Order: sequence, then structure tokens, then C-alpha cells
Amino acid sequence: MQIEDNILRRYDVDSMNLVEAAFVDGPLADAMSAAPSVERRKDVTPEEFVHTYRDRNRPVVLEGFVSHWPAVRNWSFAHLAERCGTVKVVVDSYTSARARETTVAEFVELLKTNVGPGASPIYLQEWLYQASCPDLAEDLPELDIAQYDFRRNLYGDDASVNHQLWLGQQGGITRLHQDSYTVDVMHAQIVGTKRWYIMSPDAELRRNADGEPDWSAFRSSPDVELMQFDLRPGDFLFLPAAWYHRIELLTDSIGLGRKALDVKNLQKHMHQRMAELLGLLLNYDEVSRTHPELVPVLMARSRILANRMNIDLSNLRP
Repeated sequence: MQIEDNILRRYDVDSMNLVEAAFVDGPLADAMSAAPSVERRKDVTPEEFVHTYRDRNRPVVLEGFVSHWPAVRNWSFAHLAERCGTVKVVVDSYTSARARETTVAEFVELLKTNVGPGASPIYLQEWLYQASCPDLAEDLPELDIAQYDFRRNLYGDDASVNHQLWLGQQGGITRLHQDSYTVDVMHAQIVGTKRWYIMSPDAELRRNADGEPDWSAFRSSPDVELMQFDLRPGDFLFLPAAWYHRIELLTDSIGLGRKALDVKNLQKHMHQRMAELLGLLLNYDEVSRTHPELVPVLMARSRILANRMNIDLSNLRP
């Protein structure tokens, strides 16, 4: 089996722990604190968005772009508990040892009690709210600048608008990664503040002659393009496909994550989809051992996609 040389692209536990430690108190801590901010804009026209950012694969924060949304004006954790309190969700789904089922109301209550020494921040990740509390969608309007999303041609409308809510406690971390399937990332901040750390898809961290991560070469490379910035309520982030990102919750936070597939990335998208599905099908035991936190998430995503596409998993010849 071919081993990925770029440590940033290896999602085994040891590699992810190594990179996260570098952010916390290692070689990346000082580098990120001195990193420039991403470009921030207001009043960008749809045409300018396409030509300046989407076509050029450049990230941008559109300040106040979704400040008119009912969700930004009215939502709080208590508001969601009132509207969707009995809905079942999985908390800390990215950490198999901590993952557990609860309700939205119970999760909101946990935010109040999960405090003090030794308490680890709790996180409700990838809540596919349209399947379990669809009325929330009216507070999160579709975006004109996202209508290029080619996934609706592949998977149908229901699957392509299956956006995710991210609800987390201050101090929560999403470790450095690239989003799967070569899709553009769009994130609308609704409540609270998140700090994002991003770097170019061309960033590489390789080992030196002694077998150690070559942080010096990494930090000096112009291909890395380290940036950091904060997202506040009403702000909207466009992060092109394959940009690395790490997220830290500076406060309790609610955000909407949505994807968009640019047709120029269609071949890579399909290759990654097939690689993932074939890996789960033909090499399940090994990938479960090497990626114990990721496999349950991928299985859950696949089941939800099948449901949104009305696929009968008991029928091999639909």
C-alpha cells in the first residue's frame, strides 16, 4: 500500500496528534500567531465573487453577508432547545470514545453544566438538521452565490442541500484537515466567534533525513500561505476546495456549514468518493484500525446520503 509522504494529508491518529501538538505549543503556535489575516470584504457582487475568488481559488470572508438571516437575528442555544429539543443527535461524534446520543435540549443543558477543571468542551458536529428538524431551514435561506453546486446534478436536490449545523462549547477544536470530496467550503457564523487557521492546498510537511518532521522547511515554504482570522455572527467564509483548515471556538458557537462542488473539480470529486466507498467495502478491517475516529463518521455520512437519495441498501441492482 502506498504511504502518503505529506504528513498533513495522513489522517491516522499519530499523524493528526503530531500536527495538533504543533498548533498547541509547538512549531506552528508562533507561526500562526504572526500569520496574516485572510482578505475581508463587504458588498461583493456575485460577478466579483466568481472572478476574484471562486475562479482563482482564493479564500475570502464576506463580512455581514448573512446578517439579515433570521437565524443570525434570532437564534440562541435556548431557541434551538425550544424548537428542536426532543430531536436526537450524536455529541462528540469525531471522538469515538466520547461519542454518545442525546437530545438537543440535553446538549444545551450540558453546555451549562460541563464546566470547571477537567471538563472537555463538547461539540455537536455535522448535525444534518434538515432530516430531523427541517423547520430550521426557513431561517437559513439558500445563497445565490452557491447555486453553481454540481452535486445536485449527481445526487439530486435533497442531497445537495443537506447542510450541517455545528454547535460547540468554548474551547472546542476541529483539527487541521482538508474537507473530503474536493468541494468548496462555505461557512456562515450564526452565534459566537470562531477562529480559523488556514493554509494552501500546496502546503507539505515531510520528514527530514533524520526521520523527523521538517518544520523549518515547512515554515519557510511560500507554498504554505498560513492565515488566521475570526468569524463573527453574520460573517460568511468562502474557502476553496482542498484548503487546509483548523478551527477553535473562542466562545460557545453555532455555525452553518455547507458545501459546493465546482464542476472543474468533478473528476477529483468522483475519484475520492469511489476511493472512500471502495476502501470501506474492500478494506474495512484495516481502515477501521488505522482511522478509528474517521470510519464511524464516514459510515454515518454514507447512510444519510443513501437516505437522501432514496437508495435501497438491500438491493444491489436498483
